[in-house]
Amino acid sequence: MLKSLFQSGHARLEDKTNTFTAMRIAFAVLILYGHALMIPLGKPFVSDWAIFIDTIVQFALDGFFILSGYMIAASVMRSGDIRSYALSRVLRIFPGLVVVTLLMWAVIGPLFSEYGLVGYWTHAETWAFPVLLISQADPMAALPGAFGGSPVGGAANGPLWTIRYELLAYLGVGVLVMLGWFRQARSILLWAAVACAASIAFQVFGYSGFGDDTIASLSRFAPAFLIGSVFFAARDHISLSVGHVGLALLAAFTTQHLAIGPLMTQIALAWLFLSVGYIKLGGRTGTAVREVEDVSFGVYIMHWPIGMMAFALWPALTTTALFAIMLPVSFAAGWLLRVGVEKPAQAMKAGLMGRTGRGAPKRTPAPAKDNPKTSLPIS
Repeated sequence: MLKSLFQSGHARLEDKTNTFTAMRIAFAVLILYGHALMIPLGKPFVSDWAIFIDTIVQFALDGFFILSGYMIAASVMRSGDIRSYALSRVLRIFPGLVVVTLLMWAVIGPLFSEYGLVGYWTHAETWAFPVLLISQADPMAALPGAFGGSPVGGAANGPLWTIRYELLAYLGVGVLVMLGWFRQARSILLWAAVACAASIAFQVFGYSGFGDDTIASLSRFAPAFLIGSVFFAARDHISLSVGHVGLALLAAFTTQHLAIGPLMTQIALAWLFLSVGYIKLGGRTGTAVREVEDVSFGVYIMHWPIGMMAFALWPALTTTALFAIMLPVSFAAGWLLRVGVEKPAQAMKAGLMGRTGRGAPKRTPAPAKDNPKTSLPIS
């Protein structure tokens, strides 16, 4: 019995038969629910239920970065073509981000601003808004005069703050790939160790000063991303068994009072999420779960303005009613963004690769193509 607990019931970690897309959608829904509480109630939360949900939301955010790190490591270790890598990352994030930002700026802002059309379009912050969001210089920027009825209305699209760290992770990996420092398992292990050591140092010594919020977030998301990368790099030595997941969760629980506690939690989450992601689901249900349309990014970047609009129109809504409105509308908007923007943008990659690679020497063997069902968004 004990031996069976430590026998992996799943395929190898590089198996593409997984449910990662469905998991990312589930993470987005959890975050949506957390924001359905936050939009009317504000923060900090005071009820036990809201505090519990916020904890789960934080795990979901870490899950996005863990899965992203895992899949990015799989991509670059198999290919290493920096042009393909850069185009994939740009076309994954920016088309949807640009469209949603411009929609908020040109349509939602004028409709919901208390300044009126003239006041809105003559306000200095109005013209800075799309630049700040698309560049990620200030992803928490406000739509002037809009959503003042919510305690958190100062951010027009609160979830966008994590995109900065996903982009930094992509950039960091790209630089390391160009230097040849992210193609071998040992180099990935080294960079993960550096990130973990820096995170522990931050937990022990802290930091206050210029960019302290950014450094605090990096101390959380960089290790999560690289822990995910390690799970792919060391896949031949990691067993996705119930026993190992249980031990990882126990280690995380017993170290919560220590500086290493957050890292142990991320390792446990990586073991748990990857184990769940490789569970074999048979029949039509399994096929439907594995091949579900990846609306996670659209749901993630659309649900906040949808919730803000609903709350502005009906400020007496309960949190449950707000969630009931946000969920289906966000899925519909996410699907439209997926089929109308994301997929057409990603389809441009082959043509762009042909143009940027014109005249360049051919490489042998040819780089492996990304699997569209397992490529990850943000977070």
